[in-house]
Amino acid sequence: MNKLFKIYTVIAASFALATHEQMALAQSEVPAITIGSKTISSRDLELTYKKLVQNDSVKKENSRAFLQDFINYKLSVFAAEKAGLDTSRAFVDELDTYRKELALPYLTDKAMLEKLIQEAYERMKEEVRVAQIFIPISSHATPADTLAAYDEIKNLRVRILRGEAFEQIAKDYSKDLKSAPRGGDLGYLAVLDNNYVFESAAYNTPKGEVSMPFRTEKGYHIIKVLDRRSFRGKVRLAHILVSVSASMSEAEKAAAKKRIDDAYAYLKKNEPFEGVCRTFSDDASTKSRGGVLGRWYEAGTLIDEKITDLVFSLKEKGDYTIPIQTSLGWHIFRLVEKKSLLKFEEMTPYIRQKINADASRGSLARGTLVKKLLRDNNFLEYISVKQDAFDKFYKDRTGQEDYLGKTLFSINSKPYKTKDFYDFVLKQQRQMLKVGVVEDKSVEVWYKQFVEQANIAFEEANLEVRYPEFRSVVQEYREGILQKEMYEKYVLAPSLDSLGQVRYFQQNPDRYQYTNRVLAKLITTDRKETLEQAKQVLQKGPYPMNRRFPEIYFEKDKADFTPDAQKMLYELAVIMIKNRDYTVEITGNSDADEPENISAERARNIVNSLINKGISATRVIEKDDGKFKPASKTDHSKNMRVSIKFFSTSMDDVVKRFNTLKPNSLTAEERYFKRSENEFVDMANWAVGEQTFESKGRQVWIDINKVELPRAKTFQEARGQIIKDYQKQLYDNWISKLKERYPVSVNENEVRRIIE
Repeated sequence: MNKLFKIYTVIAASFALATHEQMALAQSEVPAITIGSKTISSRDLELTYKKLVQNDSVKKENSRAFLQDFINYKLSVFAAEKAGLDTSRAFVDELDTYRKELALPYLTDKAMLEKLIQEAYERMKEEVRVAQIFIPISSHATPADTLAAYDEIKNLRVRILRGEAFEQIAKDYSKDLKSAPRGGDLGYLAVLDNNYVFESAAYNTPKGEVSMPFRTEKGYHIIKVLDRRSFRGKVRLAHILVSVSASMSEAEKAAAKKRIDDAYAYLKKNEPFEGVCRTFSDDASTKSRGGVLGRWYEAGTLIDEKITDLVFSLKEKGDYTIPIQTSLGWHIFRLVEKKSLLKFEEMTPYIRQKINADASRGSLARGTLVKKLLRDNNFLEYISVKQDAFDKFYKDRTGQEDYLGKTLFSINSKPYKTKDFYDFVLKQQRQMLKVGVVEDKSVEVWYKQFVEQANIAFEEANLEVRYPEFRSVVQEYREGILQKEMYEKYVLAPSLDSLGQVRYFQQNPDRYQYTNRVLAKLITTDRKETLEQAKQVLQKGPYPMNRRFPEIYFEKDKADFTPDAQKMLYELAVIMIKNRDYTVEITGNSDADEPENISAERARNIVNSLINKGISATRVIEKDDGKFKPASKTDHSKNMRVSIKFFSTSMDDVVKRFNTLKPNSLTAEERYFKRSENEFVDMANWAVGEQTFESKGRQVWIDINKVELPRAKTFQEARGQIIKDYQKQLYDNWISKLKERYPVSVNENEVRRIIE
């Protein structure tokens, strides 16, 4: 949006910092500004002004400009309220959506969340290889079945402690069909990719020892820690693949081996890896880009330990392995990039995102929050009524029974009755049936969920009372939405009228003239090596970004979103909305035994979700890798996914990426330059073509595409500036009309005292 609109946004953010108590107190004060029938006190004006001065959004020498912007902003909000926009269904729904998102940080146990983040980061410093023995049990198993499963796994642990081999017990008794044939070996675990209880058992058990039995939502486990080692970092790889399948004849397998040996021989003769890959590789999805694989790999995410050892032994970029055989065929891997664990501050957003999407960790954080709320909100439970509700839970009822009106518990004296509990269960069951889920929970589990939901809902409903800063932010969004609607109606929408734009252009031709200029791409760096890297990355947009986003997982044979996936999609949409230059690549994947079209359907559903959230279809790239790029050979659930990759149409994002590692290592821009506008452009010969030179300690590369003499701009060339200028005129006219309708009165003595 234009500069004026940004000013209004800043004013909204600052003005909302005044709490309701301060507003109430200010009513008795001398007014600073009156707009129609609305009074703005000197206290409110002073709070806003001082805040903007403190954060350098306003300079004292520009105080009068601030005052005018402040008045105009409040005038547009007042006009919106008089028009009844704040009571419309669309406004109420939009504000409620923002409020729910703003409430999320207040409905999380922050101390527990920070503890989980720190714990996950510390665990990332170490890789743990485990084997397991697994006995499944239903989440609603009877006490007898639960005890039988526990006794079984406990007895297996006793046998191991008495000397029997863990590996043989796993082969004979473990019900995990994937790991049992390997003696229970699961390989090295990836932090945040497993159930929290399982991960904790792995990291809390010493090497060579066997854990106590523990239960997850799937059943009982015991694990043996086979190895511990320091984190080996992450690698990005390219590969040459010569496919081999079990159905091939011996002659065909021999021919495949000869092809990979021939490829290796060419590499040994210093032939470029990219060219050898295009000639020999069977991986159609990567050979066109030199075999580069589209993800980072940790030691635990590669196919097997033999590959891991060879890949992580590569020292320098460009080094490659000997031919390696896997279940897919023969590979030669090349090291594209290698990096160690990022700093805690850099990893925190990623870890927080993964934790919020993890049900096992989320339930832990939610449980600690509810315990705090039970204490803070005076939770009072009536035991006899609760027991009566449990006893009659499965009985038929008409809805008129007396016991339905009895109070189960209260939160800050607000009663929650037995009927409320039963209605909650019925609603939850109906929602599960809609998505085809049948889960027979016990009455105790349903009651626990009802108590949690009631306490969290009560807390959410009272956030404005408990947290003044939350109330202020909601007020900020309220006024911001109203001002935005008015601006769009009276300025933005009319400014998009092409006839109005042409008329404005014809009335102001002298404003739109070109001086002598060149159209050029300019790159400057501190080193020659950086210049070559930057030229390659900036060759053509959109440009690849390093920004990470977790993969979105799906249930087997399904393309519907889980609750966790819906949260992630909201976060993805927010990123795309905040970063207008971003495009996003959505790639669908599936497991080997899933339907052929499920990966494409998963990608399509996410693309549609983004478009429905207002993201332009031109900013979304849709791909389908199907079954050809499994993330794991052992954990098939990891293959049922959609991966997300960001690109940017802005050079600025690439510049930030380079300068994060070393400040001012790169500058880059592509546009028209005028004389005396850029010293490096002025040094260049103003002729079409590429030029490279060194100046003032910088390596300079400039590619001039066009040289132009002074001339008048055409309407199309000037249209962007025309729209901005036309919006300014429309805005000034609109504000003038508002001031005629709602007269503005300024108490100069108060205003001068505050801003001068």
